[in-house]
Amino acid sequence: MFLFEMGRCAGNYIWSYVPGVSSEPRKRKKTTEDAPNRNGEREKLCLQDRHVTCRLHRDDLKTYVQLPKGVEECEWIATHTIKLYDNLQLITNCLTDYCTAENCPVMSGGQNLIFYWVSERNKKLRPTAPTYIEMVMSWTEKQIKDENVFPTKYGNQFPPTFKDTVRKMFRFFFHIIAHIYYSHFQDVINFELVPHLNTLFHHYVLFSQEFNLVEDKEMAPLETLINLLIGTN
Repeated sequence: MFLFEMGRCAGNYIWSYVPGVSSEPRKRKKTTEDAPNRNGEREKLCLQDRHVTCRLHRDDLKTYVQLPKGVEECEWIATHTIKLYDNLQLITNCLTDYCTAENCPVMSGGQNLIFYWVSERNKKLRPTAPTYIEMVMSWTEKQIKDENVFPTKYGNQFPPTFKDTVRKMFRFFFHIIAHIYYSHFQDVINFELVPHLNTLFHHYVLFSQEFNLVEDKEMAPLETLINLLIGTN
């Protein structure tokens, strides 16, 4: 039964908890500086030290993702999953004017890396990035609101397939995060959201590792960034 409420933990970096940051970050007009960088420059931008070290706080996130004594593991996983989903949705909402079918005709996560969507009929689809993100967020929201998947009522238990569902969510989350870092990091800089994105991803990585939710090979496209983020914790 998912009733556990987070206290002082990594999930509480959502904008409404950050002093001086509105829950609806400012919009801005496109400028000539917003033109996409060449692939190599684009990938190196997020690896620059001045960006990697930007976080919302310097607390030990590794301690925060660890299962507290007396808390059931599935409840802890469910709590963090929902927090990650909420924060990721806030960031993607800021990018809707820039992540368009015209600007992002495929769901790219790096040079020569495209994420495909597999339909219920096991058909491999190649949607635009905004369509892919919308499908991921809609599917995730549906699972979270499903009492049979994320139980909230007293007496209801987590299903045996709960962790498999969460692992699928985390794979999808990574695809979106990789796309943001690769295709929209300049937009993130312009919105002054680098600390939010880095904290979100740092939280995601540490929690995934703590509970074996994503294989290392799945996160290989951002391996260099991951090593830098963990190394500057």
